[in-house]
Amino acid sequence: MDNKIALITGPTSGIGYVTAVELSKQGFDLILVARNEAKVKELQHVIGDRVKIDFISCDLSSINSVRMAVEKIKSRFVRIDVLINNAGMIVQDKQFSVDNIELTFATNHIGPFLLTTGLINLLKAGERGRIIHVSSEAHFFAFFDLNKLVNPPSYQDLIVYGRSKLANILFSNELADRLKPFGITSNALHPGTVASNFAGNGNGVSSFFMKLFRPFFKSVEQGAATSIYLATSPEVEGVSGKYFTDCKLGRRSSASRNPQLGKSLWELSEKLVNQA
Repeated sequence: MDNKIALITGPTSGIGYVTAVELSKQGFDLILVARNEAKVKELQHVIGDRVKIDFISCDLSSINSVRMAVEKIKSRFVRIDVLINNAGMIVQDKQFSVDNIELTFATNHIGPFLLTTGLINLLKAGERGRIIHVSSEAHFFAFFDLNKLVNPPSYQDLIVYGRSKLANILFSNELADRLKPFGITSNALHPGTVASNFAGNGNGVSSFFMKLFRPFFKSVEQGAATSIYLATSPEVEGVSGKYFTDCKLGRRSSASRNPQLGKSLWELSEKLVNQA
């Protein structure tokens, strides 16, 4: 019997790295979607030859790069069993992607939106497909206004990041509804505040927070636990449209439970992708 296949974005560091290693130990073949080929090769060396590993070069902030990655994946694979939207970023100063979309929103939502929707047929061909979105409790900081996502009039890194993480949950929920007839599940999670290099450099509010509280943070292994749980546990087979923390149902904001927001976000995402 062939191994199950898991696609992971952002697998070269932090919880994505741990997730990739642990899934390989459980016999998953891996599709590693990343920008840095040298780091992927280091990860491949750590995993060894116990499973098949395929590297797909992709800049999630670029719609064209994601489109090319989708086509490459579709040309190499006939199915995907687990898709983990793990990659994420926070930038302390306002920047824009090559598509003129605020960089955090472009990387954390628009790229994963296009990647996931582009691979739905491969997930349908998989065995009880699972889609997993690494969100954050930072979504509680989000004052969600669709008109402020592409070009926020004022910029505060933690709020902009929170909006993108709220978008992850809304996207997950809408996917859960749309994919229910096909037996594909979609869930979001908060990994905990992890002692990685994420947002650790610079002078912004998020960087200050990360440095101040680092001694109390989870290890990357603890942070990856919920991703691995959602990817592999029989306990969550058939469970969809939920938000998890520490491998159990977690508390989420009222905005993240608003189905109309999810539908509106989907429409905006399709519009942005089709304009590029």
